[in-house]
Amino acid sequence: MSLENEFEELVEFAHEQVQLTAQRHQFEKSLIENMPKQFEKNIQAFIKYLPDIAQEFRHYKPKNLDIFCAKNGELNIIDSATKSPLYGHEPSVQCEKQVEKLLKKPQFSSLEFGMNEGLDDEFIHTTYVREMYQLYLDAKKIYEPLTEVPEHIGSSIIFGIGLGYHLKPLLDAVTIDHIYLCEPSRDLFFASLYSCDWAEILELIDKRDGNIIFNIGVNYEKFTIDFLNEMKHRGAFNSVATLLYQHYPSEELTLLIKQFHRDFHMVAIGWGFYDDGVISIAHDYNNAKQSLPTLRKDAKLPNKWRSMPVFIIGNGPSLDETMSSVIEYQDKAVIISCGSALLPLLKNNIIPDFHVALERTRFTFDYYNEFIDHEILQQINFLTVNVMHPECAGLFKWTGMAFKAAEPGTTISCEFIDGYRQFRPMTYCNPVVANTALAFACNMGCEEIYLMGVDGGYKDPKYHHSKSSSYFNDDGTDKEDLSKLIRAGEMKTDGNFTETVYTTAFFNVGNNQLGTLLGDFPHVNCFNCSDGARIKNSVPLKHHNILLSNHLPDKNEFVEVLKNEQFIIREFDDVEYQNLVAIDKFAQVCDELITFVDRDFNNRSEIAIALKLQVRYLYSYGHTRYRHLYFLLDGSITYMHSIFRMIQYNFEKDEDVLRVMNDAFAIFIEYMTEAKEKYRGVLTANDSQRSYLMNMLDSKK
Repeated sequence: MSLENEFEELVEFAHEQVQLTAQRHQFEKSLIENMPKQFEKNIQAFIKYLPDIAQEFRHYKPKNLDIFCAKNGELNIIDSATKSPLYGHEPSVQCEKQVEKLLKKPQFSSLEFGMNEGLDDEFIHTTYVREMYQLYLDAKKIYEPLTEVPEHIGSSIIFGIGLGYHLKPLLDAVTIDHIYLCEPSRDLFFASLYSCDWAEILELIDKRDGNIIFNIGVNYEKFTIDFLNEMKHRGAFNSVATLLYQHYPSEELTLLIKQFHRDFHMVAIGWGFYDDGVISIAHDYNNAKQSLPTLRKDAKLPNKWRSMPVFIIGNGPSLDETMSSVIEYQDKAVIISCGSALLPLLKNNIIPDFHVALERTRFTFDYYNEFIDHEILQQINFLTVNVMHPECAGLFKWTGMAFKAAEPGTTISCEFIDGYRQFRPMTYCNPVVANTALAFACNMGCEEIYLMGVDGGYKDPKYHHSKSSSYFNDDGTDKEDLSKLIRAGEMKTDGNFTETVYTTAFFNVGNNQLGTLLGDFPHVNCFNCSDGARIKNSVPLKHHNILLSNHLPDKNEFVEVLKNEQFIIREFDDVEYQNLVAIDKFAQVCDELITFVDRDFNNRSEIAIALKLQVRYLYSYGHTRYRHLYFLLDGSITYMHSIFRMIQYNFEKDEDVLRVMNDAFAIFIEYMTEAKEKYRGVLTANDSQRSYLMNMLDSKK
């Protein structure tokens, strides 16, 4: 190459670089001019739709924001964690390709229902949900699975907002009824206000009658709880068959998603169901007729009694170790036993001051009636909730009740009749009986609480409860059928004294509820002496390190103070209660729910809209004088809609979806029709089933 040609190439290259530099400067100038306009436009949109976000971010001061102009003139940003650009040279094009890939190879959340044959067949809910779930399972064997995202889906969780370039392409391709957005970095979301047309996105979602939830600044430890709380208000079924989308690689997002997958089972716990609601009303009504003492609102203790030690005794495996401390301090501390922990205590000649039970079915009555000496029961005070089986109160020396939150029976008695004047529902008192015991202790005003055998898990899967309990044979071996039932959904969690322990979906929810409850009572000193799962807001304490004062007040006097001053008799008017039950109105609600699905549909989009309207209709009763009807049906609707979601978003062809959904709707119509008839006898519908658990436990009798 001649020097002249080489010089010409250098001149041409220099000219190109000058042009690129000029173009980049022009892009940067344009970007600088447009960013404030885009920001203000977005803030105005958030003021209209989500004012809390507008308020937080209008004058937000970012901690670490390094933005720059990409080669194509769009905004880009340096990821503070990796110190690299979050996007390439063409951010929007890159995101469009990412969305295309997602739509062709989607990942949906999944949920399985354990439908064990032969269990609780008298519950119409169990019968119809089992039938519908089997319909779905049979369809999975026949029809082609969904391979691409359809034009309309129920919900999506988007992990990572970034600069928001992916949202418009996604919404252009798919109509999404419920969008849950989470972004760990507040700085990133703030930057998106300059790059993303949030105004257009929010207007589009509003036009489509959808909704969008933002979780900004989320951390992985709190994400699942935040998500679950949101689902309670939006409908837990929105989490089923949900499109999962991770926008950008991030250690924070990876931890968050791993935690979500680990905790997703919690979505399906505590839904309740129709028959449970009928029992709730029947048991509350018949307990009210007995004029039982009920925990009063804002119960407080005089200073003299607040620091009296209270031992809450669960039936976890570590009870066998801590029993020596229970024996040592039984004359100083108030002993509250939980459920099946009663038997190990009695075997050690300890009669608890209070015994607590939660399960509303007849099993609770049958267990104590057949397994525990009646003379001993008559020496024990009983603490339970208003939906307990009415025959249980007669077994014990004294019975005190509290209203269990979010129950149809509680709504009638506590909200409608009492108007929260004397009573209020007791929150976080389920799903495990230890939750009930701790809720009672906190709400009665006790401020020094020790947990023993409240393991919420186990180190050895073969040693899941105290060996002195009904879960084990006389030779110390576990009963295999019970063991399989107890260990369903087994996983690992943080230990109280060890790094990890085994727990289950059921226990894991209970552990979280214990920690949340303690968070509501910051003045309570709760010492966890159990060698099981860690409980937030409690202090780990080895039982041999317990040291109680020798100058405590008399505990028997304290027990009487709790019974006589913290509980009052609630008034009862039979006619008033029967009128509030609203039998005819319930029939009307069931008929209306049927109309939403008792018609022909052309595609899954039409079905999605009909189901959304059906749920809104039920939810419209959530804050009316028929609020108890909402609680009565909410759980069953959640189960049914979860299966509807599985059917809608598991099969490729619309015609297959329509075929299966028609059969599913026929089952739903049968369910609602039978529910109407059953509700006419609600006040006499005390649970009368003999539980299969009694047969499993019978060999220990």
